[in-house]
Amino acid sequence: MKDFTDKVSVITGAAGGIGSALAFELAGKGSHLALCDVDETALSAVAESLKESGVKVTTHVLDVTKKSQFSRVYKDILKSHSKVNLVINNAGITLQKSFNNHSIKDLERMININLWGVVYGCHFFKDALADAAETDEAHVVNLSSMAAFAGFPNQSSYVFTKMAVQGLSDTLWAEWSTKGIGVTSVHPGAIRTNIMLATLNESDNLDAAKRNLKMAMKNATPPEDAARMIVDAISKNKKRLLIGKDAKILNFLAWIAPGLVNWLMKLIARKNQRDYEAYLAKNAQAGE
Repeated sequence: MKDFTDKVSVITGAAGGIGSALAFELAGKGSHLALCDVDETALSAVAESLKESGVKVTTHVLDVTKKSQFSRVYKDILKSHSKVNLVINNAGITLQKSFNNHSIKDLERMININLWGVVYGCHFFKDALADAAETDEAHVVNLSSMAAFAGFPNQSSYVFTKMAVQGLSDTLWAEWSTKGIGVTSVHPGAIRTNIMLATLNESDNLDAAKRNLKMAMKNATPPEDAARMIVDAISKNKKRLLIGKDAKILNFLAWIAPGLVNWLMKLIARKNQRDYEAYLAKNAQAGE
């Protein structure tokens, strides 16, 4: 997509983080916006901040896990904008728990948001994108993660959903390129957003989760920088985009030295287990 002027961009998870940063970046390039999020208040605030942008902005309350809502929002967006050129499936969450400590409810929640949310976005907008590609330009962006490159301990649900997003994106890239639709999977490392904070209190080791958050935020990429990189990747029709030194280093190591990465993941898992046992002991003692 070489030119964003008068294009229509749909963004899920648009009320904050990378999603809202993308809204401002695309508006600055002349794209009209259909902003989707489950948080109506925060979504309205983003739209209000874009009032002076000179582009048309519509807001759509959307729980990406609900296909009935996706179907309704798809129709509403086409009614408001008449077309869709760009879909960015950005909504997602993470959960810091070992697989053994995940409940089925946890797993279903992660799959529904991180994977089905992307699948629905691609499914419901595919015809509109195909129509746009015939006369103009069309593109899809799916947010994966650097977690797709390795089996991070205490991130199992995040890892396998993001690996699945990468696999879906690779297949769509092959299939949809024949129809003139670009597909980019995005693999951020640590980004300065609230994604870890949002589910922090659900972690099985709150002390370790707080340490991980502090460490991740120390050298995290600002969401505005991530948004600029994503828009640039769209304009260059990149199949894959890595954001941050951490993502680039891990991707390189996973390719050149997979044995080293496997050893590192085991080392982290052992440390996590020791930390978890100490956390349980501390809390048991405090409860006596």
